Amino acid sequence: MTKFMALLKNRTVQQLFIYTVFQNILWWVAGSTAATGTPLATSVKFYLLVYGGFLAAGSFLVLNHHFRSTIGPILVVAAATMGFLAAPDNRLVQLFALLLCIFLVLVCVPQLGLQSIYGLIVFSALSGCGVPVILFYLRNHYLAWQFMLPLLPIIFSYLAFYEFHFIPEAWDWRLTLITPALLIVVLLVAQTFSWQIGVAILLVAGYWWLQRRINVRYRLVTTSVVQLILGLLVLD
Repeated sequence: MTKFMALLKNRTVQQLFIYTVFQNILWWVAGSTAATGTPLATSVKFYLLVYGGFLAAGSFLVLNHHFRSTIGPILVVAAATMGFLAAPDNRLVQLFALLLCIFLVLVCVPQLGLQSIYGLIVFSALSGCGVPVILFYLRNHYLAWQFMLPLLPIIFSYLAFYEFHFIPEAWDWRLTLITPALLIVVLLVAQTFSWQIGVAILLVAGYWWLQRRINVRYRLVTTSVVQLILGLLVLD
């Protein structure tokens, strides 16, 4: 019992829990923007929740340990299993659920060169649309541009907010303006301008300035909080 309480008081465990919960809230909110199609069965929801939990926890450990985690890839493999169980008869969904899992395992191999801008782009695309697309596809059995368009700010938020984890500190700070600028452009183009979009733009600009001033140990969990706030602002 004492060891369990000590584990709960561990700051890394606390951050992992917050990150996992916030990432899954973001994914499920994004996946529910178009409330159409057939409601998901309880068992499917359960497997998807566990899939998202393992996936977010594995992502946290991989990124937080600078791609040198041993437990992170194990959680990612467990997530892949849950993804298969969520859609036992749908090979397309299984493949899509597997993509980010495969990437998170491969990114831990330095020789592949995925700890770079190229890896950041792949990570952003897969993380931003993975669970939301699975949720929508299982309900509707197709994908629609009206659903994919609102996901663009989420995808680009990964590009802007996770750049630090994939690109070394030696990266010219002026070049770090590119991804937040792209996110702001996407917010203006993909969304009808409103006070929420205005606040979201200020949030992106403010976090760009703040991110590299936050203690490295708390940067990832802070990112998850800011990203969820951004998602709630831009998703209907």
